[in-house]
Amino acid sequence: MTHQTTHPTTDQTTQLNRIGFDDIDTPVLSATLDEVGYVYVDGIPESFDHAEFLRTRLGPLLPQYDGQTVWSIRPDQRFEGTYHSLNSRRLTPHTECYEWQDAPPKYLALWCLVPNSDAGGQTTLADGGAFVASLDADERERLSQVEYHFVSSAGLQEMQLGRTARHPVLEQRPGRSPILRFSCQCIADADEFCQDIGDRLQRFFDRTKVSVEFTAQSLLIWDNHRFLHSRNAFTDPRRHLRRVWIAEQERTEQ
Repeated sequence: MTHQTTHPTTDQTTQLNRIGFDDIDTPVLSATLDEVGYVYVDGIPESFDHAEFLRTRLGPLLPQYDGQTVWSIRPDQRFEGTYHSLNSRRLTPHTECYEWQDAPPKYLALWCLVPNSDAGGQTTLADGGAFVASLDADERERLSQVEYHFVSSAGLQEMQLGRTARHPVLEQRPGRSPILRFSCQCIADADEFCQDIGDRLQRFFDRTKVSVEFTAQSLLIWDNHRFLHSRNAFTDPRRHLRRVWIAEQERTEQ
């Protein structure tokens, strides 16, 4: 297993943490997700069953907004004018399923069927846990105490798949790691404090993000309770990824 890191500056994207297909046995994968918070795997053969591997190694797959366990992500002209994962526009930093009443998926995973052939289209990640650690104690306390009204994106609402929930941005859980919930687009009642946190989080994201250029069959997994993700705009209509959500579960000794 290879861990590749650099110390980012304001003009630098952090180097991607990559492991090869031969290293994604359970101990390596779990250790990398615990330590680093995400992992990118390439060199995957075409016959590999991504969804089944993730289900057996990390946990149950949760239904997507449409009730299916696998969500297909490729541009659809119907949504080009709407903020939606199913278009080619930029997505702003967010965690996933912030508008769920229950706990959001522990892990998100994306794999590539057809990689982007032009500029753009990279998935980008940044460590929200590190951002929270950079705040002072009063700010962390306020993020843990004040509840905000989270709503689904405009695209999901257009598809009649929208949800809504009230949560603090930072949910502290005794005996478990906290859950960070955030969206630059979908907090309906963001106050001045929340907006300031969002501005600072965007700058932190831009300064520390990792950028993923997918190749065919490659796989990206990250801790959704800790990391935020976004996407750069692109123009290639063939770009096609698939996504699953993985439920939180108790770890057992391997």
